[in-house]
Amino acid sequence: MNIKILGNGGAINDGLPYNSFVINETLLCETPPDIMLSLHRNSIDLASIHTIYISHLHGDHLFGLPFLILSAFFSNDETGTEFSFEIIGPKGLEKMCENLVVSAFTSNHPCIKWMKEFCTFLEINETSKPKLVNGFETTIFKLDHLIDTYGLFLAREGNSIDFAYVADTRWCESLHRMLTHKPQVVLIDLNGTDSDPVPVHLSIKDLQEKAIPITGEKTTYFGTHLKKEFHSTISCVRCAKPGDEINL
Repeated sequence: MNIKILGNGGAINDGLPYNSFVINETLLCETPPDIMLSLHRNSIDLASIHTIYISHLHGDHLFGLPFLILSAFFSNDETGTEFSFEIIGPKGLEKMCENLVVSAFTSNHPCIKWMKEFCTFLEINETSKPKLVNGFETTIFKLDHLIDTYGLFLAREGNSIDFAYVADTRWCESLHRMLTHKPQVVLIDLNGTDSDPVPVHLSIKDLQEKAIPITGEKTTYFGTHLKKEFHSTISCVRCAKPGDEINL
């Protein structure tokens, strides 16, 4: 499995590309406002992407989707490339996506019809087991955020967890349960700081005090969805950076 980091920024950051990544160049996770720029900067061919995973319906995770749809529509028309996407996310995803594309290009634009024909939507909850990556079983788990938000973990059949994605969240029981499986790699929201008046996101302190005591050195954490990049003095904690590749 190859995980390529496209961006590592949260909704408010100091100029970072927004949080997104691809797995095996076929699964795109999150479509933030700058997703097309991030795909091009990292030499990801849009035609190789078949599945799009959206953890929740906040703008920094979704508002780039209209431009991805538009790019696929015009590439299909100009080059004959046959695009199709399965778009996976929480309840309300399909309606939100349709509204975004209409808001971006008006209801008369032909890309609306194209999206309805060539994009399928799967709305998930914590019991869902969508097929995201060939050769891996997917488990969805609910996180503790302001709206319905879902993380995921991927495991080879019959084996321990290889990779987990923890989107925007505070510390919660479902996260604790997932970490007891000691995944090899966790890409995790680290937008929180010790000075936050009300915790909304995880922080490095949360990893030190709550996560690492569960996983020890068996799990490597890559922090993403950041306000600014950081230098870690903890051996199993790293700052995810655009262009980084993680191979499992």
